[in-house]
Amino acid sequence: MGTVILLDGGYFVGRLQKHWSPKGAMRRAHNSYKKQKINWFQRQYKFQKAFNSDMGYIEVLMSRMRVNPKYDKSCSLIVCFDGTLGRRLRGELYEGYKANRNYNAEENASTHEGRDIRDLLEAAGLEPNSLRPRWTASYDENKEADDLIAELCLAELLKGNKVVILSGDTDLFQMLRYPDVRLNNFRKEITADDIEERWGIKAEHLADWKALSGDSSDNIPGVHGIGEKKAATLLIQHGSLENIPSEEFRTYSANNTKTLSAKLKKVRVENKWSISKCKKEFGSAWASIE
Repeated sequence: MGTVILLDGGYFVGRLQKHWSPKGAMRRAHNSYKKQKINWFQRQYKFQKAFNSDMGYIEVLMSRMRVNPKYDKSCSLIVCFDGTLGRRLRGELYEGYKANRNYNAEENASTHEGRDIRDLLEAAGLEPNSLRPRWTASYDENKEADDLIAELCLAELLKGNKVVILSGDTDLFQMLRYPDVRLNNFRKEITADDIEERWGIKAEHLADWKALSGDSSDNIPGVHGIGEKKAATLLIQHGSLENIPSEEFRTYSANNTKTLSAKLKKVRVENKWSISKCKKEFGSAWASIE
């Protein structure tokens, strides 16, 4: 039985943003190259030096957790990169998914096409599939990095391996429901107890909790009238999203009944729903208010 480390490739996106900032290492190297103060090979060397520093930090984290493939042959690392079309799957369900991260305000998640971070690594003279000895990579153009990490995590657990996740994505905190999974958010190791202390829920309730309270980092709204504390209370009381009585969701907020009536009618007309369909799907309150 070995240990598999799953590294969120989004880590390099954040590091690139820093390196290409006005005072970043890559920006300064590129400016020196443009001014012919250094040649192309020196520019590439400085680029690789910046990336090597980033990977060195990852090795420090792994050493602190005693799972560094550099020193332990029972360990291996897989870098999981975001697919260029990765947002589209969730975008088909909600167009506003990650709209807070779009440079183009008119771009929708269902048609979003991101940049392949591997191209930038290759441009710096690095091999994305083997950045370090015993480091490999995983990529699917239709999946985001956290999708790959979750899938690989379960696959490795079924093989009898232990898993260490390196990611700052709180969506992945739910994987701490499994006893052989550890997680580090690049600052410290997160435990199931940390989740319970921070949000008042267990790791296995995290997905339901986010569905109720929303996720501002991904621009996903929650259920109207339910905040973080109420969502935690409901899950503690009922155990899962499916077990929460429908009465808990029948809260209405509007300046007056006419405003709410107009909003309901607009939603129904835009979706081409009949009154009977609304009564069947959402209860008789819809028809009464409209």
